[in-house]
Amino acid sequence: MAYLKLHYFSAALNSMTTIHAYLPTDALSGTAPETPYKTVYFLPGYANDAFNTISYLGLRRECELKGIAIVIPDGNNAFYVDHPERMSNYSTFAGRELVEITRKLLPLSDKREDTFIGGISMGGFGALYNGLRFRETFSKVIALSPAVSIYDLLCDHDFLLPNAIFTNVCGSKEEFFASEMNLDKFYTEVPKAEIPNLYLCCGQQDSLVVDAVNRFVGVLDEQGIPYIYRKDDGNHEVDYWERHLDDAFSFLAGIEPGTKNRLVLGNFG
Repeated sequence: MAYLKLHYFSAALNSMTTIHAYLPTDALSGTAPETPYKTVYFLPGYANDAFNTISYLGLRRECELKGIAIVIPDGNNAFYVDHPERMSNYSTFAGRELVEITRKLLPLSDKREDTFIGGISMGGFGALYNGLRFRETFSKVIALSPAVSIYDLLCDHDFLLPNAIFTNVCGSKEEFFASEMNLDKFYTEVPKAEIPNLYLCCGQQDSLVVDAVNRFVGVLDEQGIPYIYRKDDGNHEVDYWERHLDDAFSFLAGIEPGTKNRLVLGNFG
C-alpha cells in the first residue's frame, strides 16, 4: 500500500487544500491489481477531516484487499455543495476537480465504470448528491449512515445554532426543498438509467439520520430505482461503519462480501 499526501491550490475552493490517498501497491490480498486503478473518492463526515477518517477507519485495509485506490479530501463542514458567491465550491471540488487533478498525478482509471464516490454521514450526503450531479463520472455510490436530509439533520436535532448552520449551507427552508440538495426530489428528476448503482447502510438505532434514510429508500422504491440497503442494528458511530466496510467495498469491487477480507503477509511474514 502506498500512502500519499498531496497539497495543491484548488481553483474550486480558491485556497490551498490537502488530500490523502491510498494506492493498492502491495498485493496483500494475494493478487496485484493492474494500473490504472479503480478509485473511490471518500468524503468525511461533519466535524471530521481526512486525517481523522483514515486514522479511525480501516480504509487502508480495504484499499489493499479490494484493489481500489482511495482518495480522501477535507470537507470542512460544507456538505459538499457549491457556494460560488463565496468562492467555496465543494461540490465542484469533490465531483470534478478532485477527479481531474488526481487522474493527472496518480495512476487512476479514467473510466466511469472504475470511478466511485462514497462517504459517511455528511460525506454520505455528499456522495449521494455529487454521485448523481456528476453521474457521467461516477458509476457507484456508497453511503454509510448518510445525512440524506440536511434539514432533518440540522433542524430536527440539538445542534449548536442549527438554524444558522442550515441557512449558511442551504439558504431558506423553501430554497432547500426546491433545490437539488433535497435528495428526495433530486432522485425523482433523473432518468433511472443514468443513476449510479447505490449502496446504503444505516443503523436502526441511529436517531440522527435513520428516519430520513428510511424515507429516502421509500422514494427509491416508489421510483423503481435499484439499490442495496443494509438495515440493521447500530448507531452513528465508528464501530458501525467499520463493520460495513467489507460489504461496501465488496460492492464497489463487484465481488461477494467476505471473499476478500483477509490480508496475505507475503514478504512481511
